[in-house]
Amino acid sequence: MHKGGAVHIGATLAQLALAYPDRTAVIDEAGSWSFRRFHQRLTRFGNAMHGLGLANGDRIALLLPDCREYLEADYGSMAAGFVRVPMDPRLTRPELVALLQCAGARALVTHAAFAETIHKLDRDVETLQSVLYVGKGPGVDYETLLEKSSERPLPDGDGDDLATLNFSGGTTGAPKAVMLRHRNLMAVAANTIRGFEIASETVFLNVRPLWPIAQVILMSHLFAGATVVLGRRFDAERFTAMIDESGATRTSLVPTQLVRWIEHLRPQDRMPKLQAIYVGGSRIPSAAFERALDLVGPRIGVLYGMTEAPVCCYLRPQELAGTDRARLIESVGRPLPPYRVRIAGNASGEVLVQGDNVMTGYWQNEEATCDALRDGWLHTGDIGTFDRDGHLAIIGRLKEVIRSGSSSIMPKEVEDVIATHPAVGEVAVLGLPDPEWGEAVTAFVVLRPGMSSTEQELVEHCRRNLASYKKPRAVRFVASLPRSHYGKVLRAELLAQAMS
Repeated sequence: MHKGGAVHIGATLAQLALAYPDRTAVIDEAGSWSFRRFHQRLTRFGNAMHGLGLANGDRIALLLPDCREYLEADYGSMAAGFVRVPMDPRLTRPELVALLQCAGARALVTHAAFAETIHKLDRDVETLQSVLYVGKGPGVDYETLLEKSSERPLPDGDGDDLATLNFSGGTTGAPKAVMLRHRNLMAVAANTIRGFEIASETVFLNVRPLWPIAQVILMSHLFAGATVVLGRRFDAERFTAMIDESGATRTSLVPTQLVRWIEHLRPQDRMPKLQAIYVGGSRIPSAAFERALDLVGPRIGVLYGMTEAPVCCYLRPQELAGTDRARLIESVGRPLPPYRVRIAGNASGEVLVQGDNVMTGYWQNEEATCDALRDGWLHTGDIGTFDRDGHLAIIGRLKEVIRSGSSSIMPKEVEDVIATHPAVGEVAVLGLPDPEWGEAVTAFVVLRPGMSSTEQELVEHCRRNLASYKKPRAVRFVASLPRSHYGKVLRAELLAQAMS
């Protein structure tokens, strides 16, 4: 048994296997896996990696589809004293090489689907010693390795051990590797279980990628003794059927998925077992949120967090059942106890976070760490405000504020107005360099299918609803907006496209 107790992932997984040996932990396309069997396999993985010569603290990178083996390698790495480093499957080879070099990865667990990307990868990443393949590939076969391994107890761990490096580039900057310790992840799980009221009888349907930090939602359900159903890729057309067929009581979406799903929802789609849909990662468009609530009722919960401090706040679905619905849909909820969240300044300002969910810092990047962690608080870069009841609303990003002439303009305020035009499907507003104004408010608009509009029409629409200095000085019509896996507009990428 691990000395880490309630603050080490290895100890928690061992305790779950003892407490719920025959309860179903994970369901995938191949069948169901009990907590005991799941723990046996991740233990075999951890021992196998020690057998390959890896030592405590070594980094194991994960480049896999959203499959059960991902979870085994993920939790097995951390339980055995290694540091897991999840990789975005969309990375190009140069991007992958750069991140693996930054992390100093000693091993990579991957899949045959990525064979071309990782061909002879050890030539470019000199720290890389072992490559494991799920499915057929030129490296070490994952299943064969587990079969030859043992189920002897994994080495003891401590809550202060480093558990994960998660690369976070946000929407404006270069990637940085966020360091989270076992005690950070265990605090996130414990507070999410309490705040979201997750029970051991819960069935959680996962259709989100496993590599981002949002996987802590899935982890929290497992650590509550609940059952996780791996639904693989999100399919808006089939999602309602997936909820009913899996018997899911909870699920999680990013706003883009929610918007696409409600296009296929019908009034007769009842989903009787579904209790809550957690939505986070970026802002939910107000009109889409209202429509989703009309269709599914008050079963949507909104969460706020970031890689540097996962799951800080939560707006419970029940709160959207009352008369304050119109006001609360702009909110991301209240801070989960025992976290502290405050605003730097008066009515609105930068959101600061303090608590056991906050990162240790950025891997080998002291300058960025010192900039983010100051005076005992994480400086998030988000601009927010609290209402009278303590609900937090995010109104923008510090780096996104447009300085035009002597005025400061929040892109979100302009985006919200443009989005009310019936021809507009998506919109993002940036400040582009301007010799007269410093920055010129510029709108990038994706029109709805079959609809049309003009720059003059949209500027006039803004003039009627905004102070004149906030209206766009230019409108560019584009086919799509670049977005992250969370659905956030990648403003740095959009800016680069605009400047080119």
